[in-house]
Amino acid sequence: MARTLHLIKHGCPHIVPGTPAHDWALAQNALEGLHVLADRLFPPPGLVVSSEEPKAIATAEALARILNVPRRRMLGLHEHLRYTTAFVSPEVFQAQVQRFFLEPDVLVMGEESATDARTRFRNAIHAVMQGNPYGCVAVVAHGTVISLLAEEMGGTDPTALWRSLDFLGHVSLAWPEVALREPPA
Repeated sequence: MARTLHLIKHGCPHIVPGTPAHDWALAQNALEGLHVLADRLFPPPGLVVSSEEPKAIATAEALARILNVPRRRMLGLHEHLRYTTAFVSPEVFQAQVQRFFLEPDVLVMGEESATDARTRFRNAIHAVMQGNPYGCVAVVAHGTVISLLAEEMGGTDPTALWRSLDFLGHVSLAWPEVALREPPA
């Protein structure tokens, strides 16, 4: 039976230089477009799952309330590990991420290569999809790992998707066929 997986990028974080991005909370008004996102998720999810990062948890909690569905956290859905990557200018960060996607087996920044991050995220997504009865699941996660999985499962250019995937943006995949259902909006 075909199912749907909605991969959703968390709301805009409150950036705190000197603090790892994994620890950032949401910025003020970060969820203003959440009702629009909820209306665009088709089919509507019966479950919302998030990574353990504060910005993803807060986004998932609010989305689950709007949809009136259960919410869970799942290990392994976190962003590419980059605790040791210092906060840099947006231009330098974008160049680092582009190289991250172009050289997936090289440790470009942080503590995981793109290949390692994709494998970890894919395994967590498989666990989410196998471990519940819902025909449609929404996963609130993070831009680089969403882009890596979409590349593997739907043939999408990860750099282009990463650049176009706004906060509260999403991609939907058919599961287990894993074909991209719609372009990110």
